[in-house]
Amino acid sequence: MVSLRHLLSVSSVASAVLAFVAFAGPATAKADTYIISFLNSDQGYHFYGMDDSGHVVLNNPGCGISGCWLNYLDGSFVNTVFSAPSITADNGTPCTPSVPAGGSVIHGVCNNGRDAFTGFLSSGQVLPSIYVGPAFQNLPYRGDGLLYMNSLGDIVFDDVFNEAWYEAIPATTPEPAGLLLLATGALGIAALAARRRLATLA
Repeated sequence: MVSLRHLLSVSSVASAVLAFVAFAGPATAKADTYIISFLNSDQGYHFYGMDDSGHVVLNNPGCGISGCWLNYLDGSFVNTVFSAPSITADNGTPCTPSVPAGGSVIHGVCNNGRDAFTGFLSSGQVLPSIYVGPAFQNLPYRGDGLLYMNSLGDIVFDDVFNEAWYEAIPATTPEPAGLLLLATGALGIAALAARRRLATLA
């Protein structure tokens, strides 16, 4: 008959092995889902800038006497001001991400190890789309308009087919290795508690 002490010992070893596999195994890329918000029309509204805290500004030169600036925070409208706001721009750098043979990049942007672009993945694609990252995750919008990205991965893009500015904010989901590590940690804590309980009974 297997003793409780033996089972606890096996459980501790299994937890350690699983934790090692989670750390030593190949790293899994984080999967991003995006919360996409409509900002405003692109008819008369121009991108002014974004920063690394989720602040986005659009400019309408024909508004008021000398133009107006619309402020957004994390995709939500905040206010309109009639003088240019002070913003530390974090708009990303124009780049040309690698695409499959037959694909092409119209506008690309890179920032903090991330990239996004408007373009085509194949020569047979009829309309350009908006893609994010090396896995070519397709945002559900079309267009060959301009796009910008801050260091958090927030993307502001012009969907020329809908004639509108949008903001896509990543909502990162846990990677499988992280979930495995969490589970093994819980097992380890349960084993330790059971071992202490066994020690007090002995």
